[in-house]
Amino acid sequence: KTLLAMVFSAVFGAGVALGVVYLIKLHAPANPGPPYDPKFVPVAHAYMPKLAVAYAAAWESGAQALDSGQAVTAALAQVAKTWDAGRVALYDQTITPALARILPENTPDSAVTPAERAALAEAWRGLAAGFKKY
Repeated sequence: KTLLAMVFSAVFGAGVALGVVYLIKLHAPANPGPPYDPKFVPVAHAYMPKLAVAYAAAWESGAQALDSGQAVTAALAQVAKTWDAGRVALYDQTITPALARILPENTPDSAVTPAERAALAEAWRGLAAGFKKY
């Protein structure tokens, strides 16, 4: 009987301890991570479908190259060329203007203030959050 009481007590004590740890973790504030600028989440959402269209256009250009008799390597080079041109143009149309509100293009690194650097980091994390949630 004593052994049964000791086992029960140990199991009960362990259960209570685990329960307390669970409740503490349940009510502890979540670590939100570094701050991000939520204004950039919709920018990322707007960018992604257009990026898919640019990617599709690149593969279509590669298919046309194959249809015209070009070698596979030449067709893949066409895909890469079209993809690079499309995504760069799209980035310049969509992302660059949003980021330029924080830091104008071609600002020398030596002229970037700590506040601008921090705001840009938050903007980049906002873009990343938008891409992750897309």
